[in-house]
Amino acid sequence: MNFMNSNLIASAHPDEHNLGNPPQVPSIEQVIEFYEEASMDYEHWSKGFNMHMGFYRRGSNPFDREKMLEQMNLEIGARLRLDSIDKVFLIDLGCGAGAIARSVAKNYSGAIIKGVTIAPSQVETAAKLNALANLQKQIEIFKADYTALPFADGAADGVWAVESACYAEGAAKENLAREMARVLKTGGRFVVADCFIKKPEKKFNFLIEKCYEAVCRNWTLPEMPALDCFVAALERQGFRDIFVEDISWRVAPSLAHAPFAVLSFIFKKLFAGEALKQQSVNNLKASLLALALGLNRTKFSYCLISGRHGGG
Repeated sequence: MNFMNSNLIASAHPDEHNLGNPPQVPSIEQVIEFYEEASMDYEHWSKGFNMHMGFYRRGSNPFDREKMLEQMNLEIGARLRLDSIDKVFLIDLGCGAGAIARSVAKNYSGAIIKGVTIAPSQVETAAKLNALANLQKQIEIFKADYTALPFADGAADGVWAVESACYAEGAAKENLAREMARVLKTGGRFVVADCFIKKPEKKFNFLIEKCYEAVCRNWTLPEMPALDCFVAALERQGFRDIFVEDISWRVAPSLAHAPFAVLSFIFKKLFAGEALKQQSVNNLKASLLALALGLNRTKFSYCLISGRHGGG
């Protein structure tokens, strides 16, 4: 696994880059509408409602998607450097239905976790799943904007954002980095996992440009984060010991499940005589197109970025 110190990444201002031409920036209402309509479809992807890619470990079964998805959750906990019994306060930034929070809570009994999402249906689904897992005393999921959290300065020991940072503003996602820095204690740790644009200073070719635009449109993304811009934003906000791990090949086995998952979902709906909702169709399109972007390793990488808040 490759580790790269952030000091080796050139700091740059997002305006210096050509990040392609994503569609008009979606409103928060459009993002909420997407997840209100499409969230329940993720049960077909993961019985635990994991709304993200998986992490493949050598020797594990690449056909066991759920195990890879759960492994990603464990990787997040490991990079927060948690002790199994430490009393810690953690925040999941863009928690979906709370799958990562449940995995962390099961493995770290001292953790109290608050998860935030802007989709009301996800709050309801997460509450039911937390109760079924008997984790309602450790986990609370509620509706909030992760760039304006209802927590005091320096309240959290750790935060994470898994495939949710992409919904923050701009290529640098500075508003998210700023809020992470505000709520974290000095020395508190963060983990971000997402797909990043590696070389935004170089234009996409026509085919990749169209795929990128379609992925952003169908997942209601403003734009994907640019790796160097995001790391520079973290540094500006006082984060230290930043490490970037390119885990694209770790994610690839779960991403390869996407075409089969999409086809089986469509057949399931057809056999049940159910019509596909527009947001479900958009989600399916984006899932397939994301595979095409992921294959372009010169332009895109799936990365785990972690570090600590240094204060100041």
